[in-house]
Amino acid sequence: MKGWADPVTAADRAAEAHIRAEMAKQYPEDGIDGEEEGREQSRSGRVWVVDPLDGTANFAGGMPIFAVCITLVSGQSAEPVVNVTYDPIRDESFEVIRGEGAQLNGRPIRASAAAELAGALIHIAFPRDRRLWLAATELTRCITRAAPHARNIGSSALAQAWVACGRLHAHARVSAGEFDIVGGNLMIAEAGGLVTDLHGRPFGDTRGGLLTAAPAMHKLLLELNMGTCLEAALEEE
Repeated sequence: MKGWADPVTAADRAAEAHIRAEMAKQYPEDGIDGEEEGREQSRSGRVWVVDPLDGTANFAGGMPIFAVCITLVSGQSAEPVVNVTYDPIRDESFEVIRGEGAQLNGRPIRASAAAELAGALIHIAFPRDRRLWLAATELTRCITRAAPHARNIGSSALAQAWVACGRLHAHARVSAGEFDIVGGNLMIAEAGGLVTDLHGRPFGDTRGGLLTAAPAMHKLLLELNMGTCLEAALEEE
């Protein structure tokens, strides 16, 4: 355990060590920011953000839903420009380059055009932090009044990729992330989706959470006033 309810395995560390070694060969001027080993400074202005095993609790428990997530960010604003989210169990490689669209195993993908909450699969992330976990349960109450098919697959990186390809209709979080979602944000945008906080504002405020979905579903979810629900839950705690 790296901390309370925060597991790490030999696979996490071995995967990151391998990725770092290969990146150092291919892109020696770039920095690397890995979830397990921290940040190495960049000389090029580019940084590779590495989550070597997103869904570690699933992996450690034998549940076959996890992914490797690598994102290139560039400039002072750390804008994502490339992402690869790889699912080794299903041998699925989700890839995106800013301005060039998103792909799954070389084929273009698009976010779902579904526009009915009653049948929508809405992924809701549950953080380890108790205060945020309680806020996520309140967010779930808010969403499931209209969209009862809430899901949590245990990997936000895969959830983002599945929104981008239409397997999930939306992804909602009460907290912002980096290693597991920043590349997926780009992928969803390039697949025709929207990326905002729970109020519909530009994503970035750590207190505003995250909402990703195709435009029609995004609009319907915002009408549930999730942002207000989140604020009320955080204030109560």
